[in-house]
Amino acid sequence: MIHLAEIVAGEPGRDAFDAWLEGTRTLETHHGLCEAELFEIVESIRDAHYAYISLRAWAREEDFEEALAIGALTDGFAGRGVERLVVRPQVQLGELAPTGPGHVWLMNPFEIAGEEIDGALSMWDRAKDHMLAHRGFMNARLFRARSPDAKYGLLNVSQWRSAESFKEALGDRAYDRHREQSMTYKLHPSLCRRVFDSHDASASPPRVSLKVV
Repeated sequence: MIHLAEIVAGEPGRDAFDAWLEGTRTLETHHGLCEAELFEIVESIRDAHYAYISLRAWAREEDFEEALAIGALTDGFAGRGVERLVVRPQVQLGELAPTGPGHVWLMNPFEIAGEEIDGALSMWDRAKDHMLAHRGFMNARLFRARSPDAKYGLLNVSQWRSAESFKEALGDRAYDRHREQSMTYKLHPSLCRRVFDSHDASASPPRVSLKVV
């Protein structure tokens, strides 16, 4: 499975969602797309200057490369700036789950490369037990950029039962050491709501909203 992650600048809006959905339907119909999720920012945790993060996946790498070659992946957000990176799943914790009332997603692009990636992976591995033990944690996926020169070397996507449960875990004194280490990396975490999931009819449709910073 190969994924395309897209980090979209600006503010959320119905025009961006509609353009993304139209592009997603075209990719499903003509270019072998098999999974798609779209996350809309609710609250910036640190330097999260984006409106959406999109994750789209192909089972066949040939289908993805063909769509890339003919320019089918260059549009989709009503003129907003987009940073794109090709990623592969590195780690998954817990079982993926549908959207439930109050659920939020921690979206965290790691702006790191080279040797920093190995250090961040070690940090993430040491921190995972704390998160797994917390009652609000549901699952997490860590993606790694295919290119060693990508601006964002890692992308963390994790589902929580509520914003409050995530913040409780983040503020736990047991997490202090991991939090301090994370400050040495250039991260862009936010809490998001999932506004589209091709496998989950319960994902919330977009609403008129402004990014909270």
